[in-house]
Amino acid sequence: MRLGPRARRSVRIAVSVALAVYILVDVDRGDLKRALSGVRPGLFAGALLLYIVGQVLSAYKWAVLGRSVGLDRPLAEYTRFYFIGMFFNLFGPSTVGGDVVRALYLGEGRRRGVALNSVLFDRGSGLALLMALAATGLLLFPGYGFPWPLTVGIVGGGAALLLGWWACPRLVRLLPARNRVRRQVETNLAPFWRNRRLLVGVAALSLVFHLTQVVVQWILARAVGTTLPLSYCLIVYPVISLMTALPVSVAGLGVREGGYLYFLTRIDIDDSIAVTMGLSWFAVTVLAGLVGGILFLASGAVLPRLSRAPTERAA
Repeated sequence: MRLGPRARRSVRIAVSVALAVYILVDVDRGDLKRALSGVRPGLFAGALLLYIVGQVLSAYKWAVLGRSVGLDRPLAEYTRFYFIGMFFNLFGPSTVGGDVVRALYLGEGRRRGVALNSVLFDRGSGLALLMALAATGLLLFPGYGFPWPLTVGIVGGGAALLLGWWACPRLVRLLPARNRVRRQVETNLAPFWRNRRLLVGVAALSLVFHLTQVVVQWILARAVGTTLPLSYCLIVYPVISLMTALPVSVAGLGVREGGYLYFLTRIDIDDSIAVTMGLSWFAVTVLAGLVGGILFLASGAVLPRLSRAPTERAA
């Protein structure tokens, strides 16, 4: 049975509430309160600043992809659209809402399919590098003793993404020659498969972006009063990012904190510190998303239309 939008939203709220209640029952609230009050503002601000720098870099990567398929806009506009998308991500189950908003702004009623595909390829390339980073960390540092299904799942998922990317231009050949999807893949989106220089550059930008986020985790750990090896952050960040990307909760609440609780208590870090780090990471994403909210208000607080009005098209 397929659930409607309201039912899915109710399920996500229930999941977040259930996980939050479990964490509050499992973690001593007095210790949690002391851990939260002990967060070092300077280090937290440094993590927030580096996080925003990373998002600007990610916006630049999207601009490289968009321009390669003819969506020529200044980097400032790509960055503005990207941050507005981050703002809308705060209200959705995953990144879907923000991705649609980015495509609306970039396409502005024209070349909507190309704009949306630039966003999807940006997201897909980032996801592939994220899984590759997680797999690298799990394979290079087996001493942490993570369960083998986690490694197999990450490696298998990354391989499936790469296989899907490789197979796409070949599978569309099964469609009729005049099929719109086939024409778009073989003409408008051809650089996403044929331009090797573009693909290498995008992969390098994704790698640098994810490494900045690994350092953000390292700084946040110090901000909440503990230390994490960078090698451990190399595993924790991508795996928890993949967990919160699943549309099973509200903005990742509960899932994120549960992830930190699992990973950090494995290396004998107090559970209150683990939950505090999860909440600090959530605070960083919210504050960065609010920057997009300010840009959205400054842009008129009105989303672009899906298409032009009939009179405009006729003109």
